[in-house]
Amino acid sequence: MELLDKQTIWQVRNSYLGVYVHFPYCFKKCDYCDFYSEGIGAAPANDEKLLFQAYQKEILERKIHFPEIKNRTIDTVFFGGGTPSKASSKSWKDFLNFLRSEFSFADDTEISIEVNPEDLSAELLEEYDSIGINRVNVGVQTLEPKGLEFLGRHYDSERYGALVDVLTHSPIERVGIDLMYGIPGVSKESFYRDLNLFLEAGLPHLSLYSLTLEKGTQYSRDVTDHKKREPEENIQSEILTNLPVLLKEHGYLWYEVSNYAKPGFESRHNLKYWTYEPYLGIGPGAHGMIEGHRYGNPRNSSLYQKKPSNTKYEPADPSTELSLTLFRLFSPFRYLDFIDTYLDSESKIKYLKTIEGWDKKGLCSIESGVFQWKPAALLLLDDLILEISL
Repeated sequence: MELLDKQTIWQVRNSYLGVYVHFPYCFKKCDYCDFYSEGIGAAPANDEKLLFQAYQKEILERKIHFPEIKNRTIDTVFFGGGTPSKASSKSWKDFLNFLRSEFSFADDTEISIEVNPEDLSAELLEEYDSIGINRVNVGVQTLEPKGLEFLGRHYDSERYGALVDVLTHSPIERVGIDLMYGIPGVSKESFYRDLNLFLEAGLPHLSLYSLTLEKGTQYSRDVTDHKKREPEENIQSEILTNLPVLLKEHGYLWYEVSNYAKPGFESRHNLKYWTYEPYLGIGPGAHGMIEGHRYGNPRNSSLYQKKPSNTKYEPADPSTELSLTLFRLFSPFRYLDFIDTYLDSESKIKYLKTIEGWDKKGLCSIESGVFQWKPAALLLLDDLILEISL
């Protein structure tokens, strides 16, 4: 069977609910990271218990603000950060039990956690498996020590060296890693060496990102002060265009700009963001979208624990947001269904006209109400999305 024959065609699914939980603490905050996080060293967070109590309080308050969500079925849960593997497995177990007491869960609910290589071990994966976590993603970024040093990452060579062995013997089948390319001083050959290691291991999910310069990060300040170089954009463009061909040869579907998976192993939670599905964002710095409204929590753990649920809700604008999320997908999706479900008549006309223009230029295919980008659109993607969002 052709690999493309195995692709899922994504469609409107807005009767379910995702839950994202942000654990803000890390051993050390990485220089490039623009998520809310705090480096606290090797010891556990001294306010872990209070933080998890605040998570529960926020959920109860969100249910009061949006009573309709109690009728939704949770089908994805994602523990992110920060470094959620820094919290105890018992804290996550108790939280999942609480969540199950407040909502109905789908039979095949995807429950994910992000893990740092320093925390990864066979014992930890056994613990996660026993409490119901069924998807693990490890933020590797690079195996090259000078690359990790450039990124400002804490680095334990023993744990990094054991990564492949631990992941290939995991009791949790749905495992994946993040790798980053375009790090100054790290050659493209080094990136491909790292990638081949995980390809040969046959991991079912790979997130492959280019290093970006985000405002407000230590890395951005270091570039401004001429202490560090900007990302290697020429190398990034070359790798970005080569990856879809290489990964297809190894049996991976290219389903989002930076994400590849064996058929059926896509991150169902992340797909919620890209297909405009509702989700609760819980924790300091988390964002959520419920019943057509968005909100964001304070990027401060102490403030969050005092007042867990920000009640400032902004109406979501699907005419802008669909373009910024849905059109990052390189999987096929039922574009007419999304347009009919979420857009007003004026926005519909604009979307359809723009998409027809892309089709005429050979940048996408539109057949039987299904849209899919062609590889030629990849390097133009940001500009093309602007055409439809402005």
